[in-house]
Amino acid sequence: MVAQVVTGLAAGAAYALVAVGVVLIFKGTKALSVAQGEIGAFGYFFGLRWSARGVPGLGWHPPLFADLVIAAVVGALLGLVIEQLIMRPLVQRPPLDGLIATLGVALFLALLEKEIFGTATQFAPSPVGKWRVVVLGATLTAERIVALGLAAVVAGAIYLFFTRTKFGLAVLATTGDPTVARLLGVKVTQVYRFVWITAGALSGLAAALLGPAFGGLTPFDMTKFALRALAGAVIGGLDSVWGAIIGSLLIGVLEAVVGGQVGARGAANVAVLALVIATLVVRPQGLLGTSGAA
Repeated sequence: MVAQVVTGLAAGAAYALVAVGVVLIFKGTKALSVAQGEIGAFGYFFGLRWSARGVPGLGWHPPLFADLVIAAVVGALLGLVIEQLIMRPLVQRPPLDGLIATLGVALFLALLEKEIFGTATQFAPSPVGKWRVVVLGATLTAERIVALGLAAVVAGAIYLFFTRTKFGLAVLATTGDPTVARLLGVKVTQVYRFVWITAGALSGLAAALLGPAFGGLTPFDMTKFALRALAGAVIGGLDSVWGAIIGSLLIGVLEAVVGGQVGARGAANVAVLALVIATLVVRPQGLLGTSGAA
């Protein structure tokens, strides 16, 4: 049981990277994005292809660690493009419009991945090495340990960003009331751009760590992981970064424990769904969310 909890925490840390991006977008734009998984996967697929076959026109084979960087950079660029071309015109529209738009983006990217990279599982070697560490009976691979470390670093960095920087305070002001924020001189469009770029980069990092941890990726796989991250964000609170991290860790632990203790196929998914429903019934705003998240 203890080993399963440790393993679950490591998996939950990778989910947390996606969940933090979901929360940042929700806090900054009031849009709920379900496209984060495929945004991250798209960049990671290119990293894998270039590492194996070389960068077209250059013949350079990036080292495996570069896959992590490529996934983050392409994810950030995709976030920028999506914000500029798709989400910006929908800012004043009902939140449901934004949700449907991000669903369309996820489907488009997954089908594009299918056309470019095929439907076969893309073997994903670890970009951070093959070393392992045994913790309380659980053997953690390098990518799972790095995911834990990154989740901690991201949490600390975002806390400092929101509490110690002018732009972080601008993001919070935009969250409260974009109109008032504009009157106070906050460049709201920069806030929108920032949250989508940051969320895209975090999704790319998550894809580069989840792919090796689960043996590889196929189109739509990261959407499955992103839905778990979304469940973590809902449980923790859609407007709370710390809540998203705690909720994602809970999802990871629940999956590992139920999957290890219950032999029935799909039992872990049912347990996650039950926890999400229970949270929405008992505390709609999530563990650490405010009333606005409900």
